[in-house]
Amino acid sequence: MRAILIFGILLFAGYFVIAQKLTVVNIEELRSLSGSWDYCKVEVKPIGDEIRNYTYYKISDIKRAVDNKGLNLLSEKHDSYNYKPINENFTIQILKPSRSASTISIDGTLSMYKPTESNGGIVKLGGFFNKPEVNFAPKGASYKLFYFDKATLKKKAEVDYMKRYEEIEKLPDGERNFASEVNSLVSGLTYYSEEDLEKVLFFAVGGDNSSILGFEFEDSKGKKIVPVSSSTTNVLYTYYFDQKPETTMKVVLNIESLKAVKKVPFSLLGVDLP
Repeated sequence: MRAILIFGILLFAGYFVIAQKLTVVNIEELRSLSGSWDYCKVEVKPIGDEIRNYTYYKISDIKRAVDNKGLNLLSEKHDSYNYKPINENFTIQILKPSRSASTISIDGTLSMYKPTESNGGIVKLGGFFNKPEVNFAPKGASYKLFYFDKATLKKKAEVDYMKRYEEIEKLPDGERNFASEVNSLVSGLTYYSEEDLEKVLFFAVGGDNSSILGFEFEDSKGKKIVPVSSSTTNVLYTYYFDQKPETTMKVVLNIESLKAVKKVPFSLLGVDLP
């Protein structure tokens, strides 16, 4: 019986070490009588040797957040978190604990991300300048990727707006949103000067784009090219450069591929409140 008990303690301790991937840096909270502006923010950072093998991390899921009075601290609407470099802290927002609570506990899932070309986390695509409005995503990808140049957009703009709208309304639901976004790009073309259009790249992503974390660019020699600014919607990705991009430029996609990401559980147990 004693041997079984010791084994159970060791098993639990082993699980705790495996699950303990984060440590608390700071807690900022407000628990007032009115409750109107109350909040609780838990600032954490990753710990352990394993995280050094990765470039980015994020909290991908929070399964449980409670105080020591048993009060549920998870809101019905969960925040969606983006990846951060492993040397930056992360802030988890939860509901305010009970006024009489002294500790909180949070359980969830940590995603560690290291994109490379070999694990599918980095996808480099070139040759799109010569193929406007043609899907140049890798074969078998869940998403479709299109480049729109000035000439293609201007040609679309020659078609009457109402006619374009009527054609979009005939499309299936899955295609209608994509076409509507592209149509809005065509309609907004007049806001750009001719000089601006020489320095802007327009992309549209169709299908399931949930795995695309971001766009980067590089020249033919692999040197990174940083846009001056950018804007994105669910479909459209627009990038502004300080000079006309070379036609040999490549798009570098950061992809949340299965091989580039490792998910592990984390537990923050009995964390003292201020």
